[in-house]
Amino acid sequence: MQNLNLKNKIQNVSKKQAILFAFFLCLFIIGTILISIIPISVKSSCGYIQTSDGEFISYNVYEPTYSVESKKKAVIIGHGYMANKEFMKGYAMELAAAGFVAIPFDFRGHGQSTGELNHGSLTTDVEAIISYLNGRTDIDMNNLSYIGYSMGGGPGNIIVNNSVNFSAFVGVGTSLGDIRNGTSLNPLNVLMVHAKFDEAFELSRLKQQVGNRVGVSASNVDVNQLYGSFKEGNATKIYLDDNSNHLAVAWDTDFLREARDWIINTFPDTPTYDENFYGHARLLILLIQIIGGLGIFVYIVYGLTSILNFERGEKQKEEGEEKGSKSPEIIVEAKKIEFEEITTQKLLFLSIIYSLVLGIPGMFISMFAFIALPLAIEGFVLSMLFGQSFGLLIMLWRLGKKHDLSLKSIIKRPFEGERKEFLKSIGLGLIIAAILYGILYASVGRNYMGILPSIFKLPWIPIYLLAGFVIFLIYNLTIQLVIQPRFSTSLKSTLKVFLMFFGIQFIYINVILLTLCAFMRSLFFWGVMIPVSTPILLISALIAVICYKRTGNIISGTLCITIFFVLVVSTISPYQSFLSLLGTFLH
Repeated sequence: MQNLNLKNKIQNVSKKQAILFAFFLCLFIIGTILISIIPISVKSSCGYIQTSDGEFISYNVYEPTYSVESKKKAVIIGHGYMANKEFMKGYAMELAAAGFVAIPFDFRGHGQSTGELNHGSLTTDVEAIISYLNGRTDIDMNNLSYIGYSMGGGPGNIIVNNSVNFSAFVGVGTSLGDIRNGTSLNPLNVLMVHAKFDEAFELSRLKQQVGNRVGVSASNVDVNQLYGSFKEGNATKIYLDDNSNHLAVAWDTDFLREARDWIINTFPDTPTYDENFYGHARLLILLIQIIGGLGIFVYIVYGLTSILNFERGEKQKEEGEEKGSKSPEIIVEAKKIEFEEITTQKLLFLSIIYSLVLGIPGMFISMFAFIALPLAIEGFVLSMLFGQSFGLLIMLWRLGKKHDLSLKSIIKRPFEGERKEFLKSIGLGLIIAAILYGILYASVGRNYMGILPSIFKLPWIPIYLLAGFVIFLIYNLTIQLVIQPRFSTSLKSTLKVFLMFFGIQFIYINVILLTLCAFMRSLFFWGVMIPVSTPILLISALIAVICYKRTGNIISGTLCITIFFVLVVSTISPYQSFLSLLGTFLH
């Protein structure tokens, strides 16, 4: 009988729906294949190397597929704080296509590397990568280069300053510091790429450092002007981009091209068989992947809710059949919390006000729960989100008192009902979380921002998952069980709820981050967190709204959002104590 029901549900899928699903699936498959093979002139490998103090550093190697008779020039690439080697893949791909061996790696405490973040030991990680290159017989160890983004520029600067084996240094959104002068016998060509809206490093300070190197006063240093020459081995330049900020420099195609050309000009004798630039094409492929991936994700959620038989009420079923629908949409009896005397507009207003007023007190209350845990950025982000949930919880408590509802009964609402339905919701949440993560890993995760936490971090993740589930449960309960049932199930109303779900959280996060930045007198954390958090919040809103619409409850959506959010943030969160993070804030 169950097989017959499943067969009927499959037959009810309209031809239009099948075509759309096939279209999105083709987009995703084509995008995944293309981003894996372009450029075809580049091959990749990966591995671990042990440092002198016992940590294991994860690295990727990108190099040309064509054979090179002479020894290859190598470029070591170091990432920034709250980043990983995947952030720098664009630089590596362009250099490998141009004939170089490019090695982006994860600093300790970041990405897939072991250890705790210790700024004083980062040079040891670079030395480990040099040791790996020394073990290869095809590398010209007398002509190395280093590209350092943000935090990664510091240890690279020290290594390059102390070794004449490096002929080029490219600083991406970082400090130049004291670095040796180049000569025709021991060249060191220095390129500093800087974003106009960089929140972490001031252009005036960079001009001062470059001026010291080239013997020009800071006020007379011009951007985008070459000082010295490649022939003399002392070429120096500040490349200024007018559109980027500190985070975007990791992916900005203008920066990728400028860094590639600088390395090529440093080693004009390097054979280059592929002169194409692939940055724009790969971004277009990524867009195709994401559109296709999110499209098939939505259709999979719709299909799974039907297969798992999230039933609608008999009366609603009869009404659907009377209308003669050939492919009736599942209309569930949604769980909801009714505050009839309050308008929707007032509920939205109260949600924002309670979030903002109680957000910072809630943050500091919850921060004590994370202070002893090692992923400090993860703890900070969850504390920030708990601040909003804390405010919403107080709002629900006050509204409940006016409507004879206890806070306990409000919180229990998503868990009420048959055990079978609850278990189905849990199963659905786990399945769609795995599917979503697979889609994101194949697109963004492998190519622009690593999203797989290291094994070193895994023992701590269950704690963050539990905390995240509580935080997102309160938020989803407020927005969906209280507000979403006031809207119809039409596409227009669903879009309104989606924007509302995203907007309330987006407003709160911006206000809190800007407040903290005003206290620190720096926009750094706002500049790096908002571009990353915005797509995460949009995807979370999509998951929540669709899952509630299809299941009538928030359990599956909350579980999926929690897994997706916590794993992504855990990956970009360095293994670092709260005390160390506080030092970063104050610095």
